[in-house]
Amino acid sequence: MLQRWVRFLFSANRQTSSHSRELPLRARPRLEQLGDRTLPNASPAFAPLQFLTVDIIHDLSDIPKDIQAVKKSLGTSASAAVTTDLTTLSTDVAAVKADLAAGASATTDLNALTTALGQLKTDLGTTVTRRVQAQIRDLTRDVADLTRNVNRVSKEITDDLKEVQADAQTLTTDLASNTDTKVTADVTAVNAVLTKVAADLTAGMPATADLNALVISENQLAADLGTNITRTVRTDLRKLRFDVIDLSHDLSQVTRIVNRTAADIQRDATALTTALGSNTDATITADVTALNAALAKVAADISAGTSASADITAAITAQTKLVTDLGTTATRAVQRRLTDLGNDLLELGIEMSAMKVQATSMALK
Repeated sequence: MLQRWVRFLFSANRQTSSHSRELPLRARPRLEQLGDRTLPNASPAFAPLQFLTVDIIHDLSDIPKDIQAVKKSLGTSASAAVTTDLTTLSTDVAAVKADLAAGASATTDLNALTTALGQLKTDLGTTVTRRVQAQIRDLTRDVADLTRNVNRVSKEITDDLKEVQADAQTLTTDLASNTDTKVTADVTAVNAVLTKVAADLTAGMPATADLNALVISENQLAADLGTNITRTVRTDLRKLRFDVIDLSHDLSQVTRIVNRTAADIQRDATALTTALGSNTDATITADVTALNAALAKVAADISAGTSASADITAAITAQTKLVTDLGTTATRAVQRRLTDLGNDLLELGIEMSAMKVQATSMALK
């Protein structure tokens, strides 16, 4: 997908892993053919999430390579404790990848990854070679970059929601003395719909219908209040409206990115099915059928605006099985399509997690 375009565009700016990363959104340099891949919209609203996704996928690729490089350098001199540490690191990064693909919180596994890295440094001590020291620095940078980028994925939507909730709480407080039954009912309605919006986003769903209902509730409240209101209440209403629009806009941008990636996945699947059309192996044929069925469920989830986490995980599992069953018999073209499909599915999981916020402690009264 856009990974190739971003790698090309930013190849002049990206530092190698042995240098500090000034901008975590930069993509690593790697020139690849674009083929029929969709180019990203370059608007500022699109760029941050797309760049984060690309960088996260590269971190997930680099960290296992860093671990293998350390293993190779240490060879048979690695102690039992260090060997265990390296195995734990590999397990933890695989768990983080699974979390992201499923659109689940990766916080626990990222913390475990960081802890395992700290233990590795302790067990290695200070007597290792300069080569190993440099490799550990690379690994440390990649783990830090991954953690920082993952934490940023859903930050925009989470912050938007918190602002809307704070606005609603302020407005509720400032209207507490208003005894008009219509106004009281309107305030209750605004808070009830906002609770639904928060529930949607906590579940990783677009919340389109409930956001529309929230706008309607706001308008009804404004109409029932009329023009004879205090400056404070007028400001409260204006700020609530602005922040709801901001939340809606950001969710719309995420949805557009998700739809682009979903379209790329469909093209991957179509091309892959065509490329394997002449393969008569019963296992491969069954794998392709299972993969297409899993992808159809993902597409249906996105179309319906429901959580696709479980079906994305199932699709990745089906893709992995096809890769395994093909083994070394796959042509380069098929291998490339399989890699594209796997990366796009991971991208989709990360992108959908951008609209999934963690349960907020802001309770509406």
